[in-house]
Amino acid sequence: MLITTEGFILKNTKYGETDSILTIFTRKAGKVSAIAKGARRSKSNLLAGIQPFCYSEFVLYKGRNLYTVSQCDPKEIFYPLREDLTKLSYSAYLMELVEAVITEGQTNNRLFNLLGKTLYLLKKDDIEINTIVRAFEIKLMNYSGFKPQLGSCVNCNKNKSSSWKFSSTEGGLLCSSCFSIDPFAMKIGNTTIKLAIYLLTTDMAEIQKLKISDYLNEELKKILRQYILTHINKYSFKSLSIVEKL
Repeated sequence: MLITTEGFILKNTKYGETDSILTIFTRKAGKVSAIAKGARRSKSNLLAGIQPFCYSEFVLYKGRNLYTVSQCDPKEIFYPLREDLTKLSYSAYLMELVEAVITEGQTNNRLFNLLGKTLYLLKKDDIEINTIVRAFEIKLMNYSGFKPQLGSCVNCNKNKSSSWKFSSTEGGLLCSSCFSIDPFAMKIGNTTIKLAIYLLTTDMAEIQKLKISDYLNEELKKILRQYILTHINKYSFKSLSIVEKL
């Protein structure tokens, strides 16, 4: 069976002397594993379109265990992301996140479009990377079925409290009366809550130049990191170790 579909290269692993095993996030077939035979030869017509981050149109043949890449036409190679170590590291982190939350063969058009928009924004010079990454994280969780409850207490549904905590296990805010529900819940300020709601509900193109303070970024980053780790069962990201050193 042949399928023609757009897709992003999430991972490219060497296989043998000249082949590559690809993890591709496709629009029509979700996440697929595919072999690109002879793709690492210098004259291969597949080489340009199978690099990490590439957005390409693929013709894929479905075999018993793997797809085979029959054709590959690169649409966007995202060279600028490879020329800046910070952008390279964050882009790799986005790919790791996407690979972790999607399953083989399950489509997710909202997440597919989000990934494309975010990579295009990261190419630009006049953008706020922290804002874009935080927005991507919270939107990814929403599109993966883990939308956090940020408008009221997840336990009693109160929308007013003298202080708030965020519970990763419960999936949202806890008011001061419900703190005992989760002893590991993290404190979250009202401004951070408003920021999280804004990033969750606003299109990426509108928030690309929004500068957030280091304090707000750090508070939201810690909360989202814990939320992600709790729900997608992935506890280490190779790209993050590079990001943290920058």
